[in-house]
Amino acid sequence: MRLLEKRPIPFGGLWSLWLLSAVTQCGDSRHAFARPAPRQSSTSEHDLASAGHSTRGVIGHSLPGNWRPFSDDSPWNTPIAADARVHPDSDVIMALIAAEAKHIRFARLYAIPVWVVDYGKVPLARVRSDRIFDTWDRDRKGWSDVGVPVAPEMWAEPTEDGHLCIIDPLKMLSWELSRFRRLEDGTPACTTFNIWDLRQAGVGNPNEGVRWTARGGRGSGFPEIAGLIRPEELQAGTIRHALVFSFPKNRKADNGAQMFIPPACRSDGKYPGRQYPVEGMRLQLDPSLTEKDFRRLGLNREGTIVARALQEYGMLDGDNGGAMAVQLQLLAPSAQDNYREWERLYPGFFETVEKIPSARFRVVYTGQPMVKR
Repeated sequence: MRLLEKRPIPFGGLWSLWLLSAVTQCGDSRHAFARPAPRQSSTSEHDLASAGHSTRGVIGHSLPGNWRPFSDDSPWNTPIAADARVHPDSDVIMALIAAEAKHIRFARLYAIPVWVVDYGKVPLARVRSDRIFDTWDRDRKGWSDVGVPVAPEMWAEPTEDGHLCIIDPLKMLSWELSRFRRLEDGTPACTTFNIWDLRQAGVGNPNEGVRWTARGGRGSGFPEIAGLIRPEELQAGTIRHALVFSFPKNRKADNGAQMFIPPACRSDGKYPGRQYPVEGMRLQLDPSLTEKDFRRLGLNREGTIVARALQEYGMLDGDNGGAMAVQLQLLAPSAQDNYREWERLYPGFFETVEKIPSARFRVVYTGQPMVKR
């Protein structure tokens, strides 16, 4: 399957025009991105699609540059206020972070591949898992109650995390699976499984469900689509949402309970102490830095786009992982091929972002952490 061309086609600002014109090469044929065919009246949302469907509904990996998930007032899409408070522990937290990583960087793996589908044209399959969020396995039998548009050609993130994110931008739905694999008979299986309505806020409720720790594919419970940098956004010249980064030493409560700040709804932090960041914390690049400062740092065009997003929206602590590793969309199923694909599209992109120093970030106060066992 072909990935993106040397430069993604500029989609323009009109969603309707993209729906008419967007095509992506899959296999040997091209398929227009069309509105899903209506379902038969006898088929409910919880039924599987008929066997007559084919994978012609798998569109590819590309979304328009001006597309973003979640509501405009979502924490993901709300700019940081000019008078935002600095967190009282910002200095001690940033001192620890800067000691772990002098600069931010891009994660080459432990990222998220994005598969764009026309839901009505993909065979649906129920998913086997013992960690499905309550809403999607009400009888708790270890099978999703709903069919998932997962096709044979879809590959997941290749580490043990095995992330897989499927998006239908017309229905504004996201299906996400962690530790994705196929059983011997071809049945899709995973650990956590979730469906997100991308018209809503993209924030899980930690007081919802018995399996509340299974909400969201990342350690923080963030949706997998949240915060990813996509190639088309760089082509468009702006990133209009907060980013996500990982850190290896995230905080837990002194009593051993999970500690997190919304939009996180859980945490895999392991370190007690106020010097450690809490999953869900928002870091902001110094908003006083100017274009002249960016040039002095040596940022190229794409690095400057990322820096502006880090000033306007910041980045949220989303998982245990590499220190200050910002997440990009995974464009290929290996670390080497993913790096090569990004470098083919935007030469020097990985190198330029590593010129942004951790010491120029601060922690923005966004509320008191929640503690939950």
